[in-house]
This record gives sequence, C-alpha cells and structure tokens, in this order.
Amino acid sequence: MTRSRITTQVILLLVAVTMLAACSKDEESGTKGNFVLNLYVETFDTNETSIDFDELVANDNRPILLNFWAGACPPCRAEMPALEKAWKEHGDEVLFIGVDVGPYVGLGSYIQGRAIIDEFGITYITGNTFNRSVITDWQLSSMPSTFFLKDDGKVYDIVVGAISSSRLNQKVLELIEANDG
Repeated sequence: MTRSRITTQVILLLVAVTMLAACSKDEESGTKGNFVLNLYVETFDTNETSIDFDELVANDNRPILLNFWAGACPPCRAEMPALEKAWKEHGDEVLFIGVDVGPYVGLGSYIQGRAIIDEFGITYITGNTFNRSVITDWQLSSMPSTFFLKDDGKVYDIVVGAISSSRLNQKVLELIEANDG
C-alpha cells in the first residue's frame, strides 16, 4: 500500500472511532448545578419559530426536559419514541425541548435533523441552534444528552447517553416532584 493510502485509512478510522464514541455512551447521570442558559432554538415547525431559552424559562412555570441530539446518532434516534410518549403523558407538567446539534459534532445536518422529526412524528418543541458555542456552554460530551431543569432554569439532573423509557419516566416524575417541593 502507498503511504498516502495508509494515511487516509488511518484518518478515516480515527473519524469513525470519534463518531462512535460521541454517540455510544451508556446512560449516566451527571452533576446538578447551573449551566449557561444563553440558548436560541429555531424550531422545525412550519413557522420556524425562534425561541429564546432565557425568556422561555422566565415565562413558563413548568420544569423543562432539554434533550440535545444529533441526526446521525443511532442512540438519539432510538430514544425519540420514548421522549414523544413521555411528552404526551407529561406535557402539561413538563416542557419538552429537543435541540439538534448534529452539525456541530459531525453527526448529521440540519436537513437530516428535520427529516427525523417528521419520520418519528415528534410533536414536542424541537429544532436546531445556529450557535456552535452550545456544545461548550452546555458541556456536551456525548449524544444524546438530556438535562432536567427546574422551572427556574437550574439543572436538577443530567443523563448522558440514550435513556430507556422506564428511566425517562422515572426522571420526569422525579423532576415534577422536585419542582413542586
């Protein structure tokens, strides 16, 4: 093999390993605390509404489930039906927001993200952000990452990696209880 062909294969292998690591982490809970709320989301709905996250927290008295995902991330796709089901069951008590950050982590495009929302019939608020700093602002190390925020915007819990349906329901109920307490 030529040297350039070997170099190309090594680079492709490194890219593949990086992509798998970015979206294959097992479910784990993170630390509680505060994150930068400076987040603007362009929704995938027909109006392509722009959401100012700080404003949303100030004007909506529900706790928030904030799910960062990527269009080319299999675990992200796998958990979407569970998120939709939980939204339908608890949407009056918890605001669900999905944010596609795939273009910033090398796991999909805006077009792929939008297509997945249509494919799964997602009805909770979801869209993308045009602010690449969301990755560092929210300390996103793996996709998907789900933040459970109290109604004041403070982080109650974080799950990194795909979350099972039963664990999701447990976390949503815990968030509702913690927010009321």
